[in-house]
Amino acid sequence: MNGKLRLIAAAILAMALAAIGAGCSPDTALDFGPTGEITTPPTDQLSRDIMHDFDGHQFVLGNNDRQAEVSLYGAPPGHKLLIPFWLGVNPLYPGFLRPTVGHIYVISESTLVRPLKDNGNEYLVRAGSKLFKSDTLLETTHTHYVETGKMLPTIVRFVGTRVITVPKDAPATGTITEKVPVLREVSLPMHLDEPDPAYAKFQVREAPAAIQSPWSAS
Repeated sequence: MNGKLRLIAAAILAMALAAIGAGCSPDTALDFGPTGEITTPPTDQLSRDIMHDFDGHQFVLGNNDRQAEVSLYGAPPGHKLLIPFWLGVNPLYPGFLRPTVGHIYVISESTLVRPLKDNGNEYLVRAGSKLFKSDTLLETTHTHYVETGKMLPTIVRFVGTRVITVPKDAPATGTITEKVPVLREVSLPMHLDEPDPAYAKFQVREAPAAIQSPWSAS
């Protein structure tokens, strides 16, 4: 083993020992907190403004890969906000950038696995960082997905956790019961100038006039 490989191996071992020393197991590391969901509005003014301004509207996402640079579709230049990306929980460092119930995030590069209800407002998705994407429940209020697959970025609010029982991924059979984070949709999916077949198709529940950007010409 050369020096570079030894350094990599040592780093991996150190991370594993750190997780063990902190009392972390796969079960506890991916624990997003006590079961339960909140319905109260955010306490800080910025989050309340985001909930109001982006509710049911499309947005534009900038190229910042550290934080989500978002602006309402049709907003004048310079009207940008920074919102954290939803990274889930890191199994090796569960306290690092751990999500906070009630806070607002942007899910990106997530995958819609399957609908969970016939009414089409709850979906099992896989969301998180590039390395760790865990099962997550997405509640939609403005959109209805008509197919599974890669999702457009969307502004959401982390409202708590729920225990769900879902089918295992094929070719496995049977079901799995797990506690998952619940993300509630705030915005419509990110605006695209042209439809992109790489992303899962969805329908907007409201009439177009009801979701028109506040920056649109009157």
